[in-house]
Amino acid sequence: MLLIVGGVVAAVLAATDWWSVWREKPQVEQCAKPAVMIALLVLALSLDADPTASRWLVVIGLLFGLAGDVFLLPQVDKFLAGLGTFLIGHCFYIAAFLMMDLAFIGIIGGLAAGGVLLSYLGWPIIKNVRGGPYGVPVIAYLAVVVALVVVATATHRWPIAAGGVCFAVSDGLLGLDRFVRPAPRRRVLVHMLYHLGQAGFVVGLIWLG
Repeated sequence: MLLIVGGVVAAVLAATDWWSVWREKPQVEQCAKPAVMIALLVLALSLDADPTASRWLVVIGLLFGLAGDVFLLPQVDKFLAGLGTFLIGHCFYIAAFLMMDLAFIGIIGGLAAGGVLLSYLGWPIIKNVRGGPYGVPVIAYLAVVVALVVVATATHRWPIAAGGVCFAVSDGLLGLDRFVRPAPRRRVLVHMLYHLGQAGFVVGLIWLG
């Protein structure tokens, strides 16, 4: 029952955040977006994770995600700080997933997915940032995101695999908005995919076969 309630609360908070971005309500967004991560943290701590050690690594990743959310709020807008905290969080996610049973065919699928995402989303960003002040940190971040997709897919846990792809697409769209060309309402899709990605990592702590 606690898991169901926690999931419903996280879903309601996420929907509130998406609505706030769509309707351009920054006061609501600055509360709703971090609140989603807090709800996912509580949910992760409530799960009977397999393996148990992965839960604590995912929890640490969620904490860094929470910090990154605050840094990237329009009212704060500390991009490099947000980039750095998310990069560290991704490393904890990768460590968590490496503790699970990995499948070779999943690695191949992850490499293919990572390559496609890098070609369509990452390369336009790289072309615009290389040689500039954001070049090295952004390219390093994209490399870690691709590694996250590969390892997440290799777990053969579909919520984690889907979460990795959602997270990568969200990051790619955010990068396109910031470094290539902004698009109306794109931030809504960025937030939706981001929350689905984080939720996938949490749900995937339970082995679903």
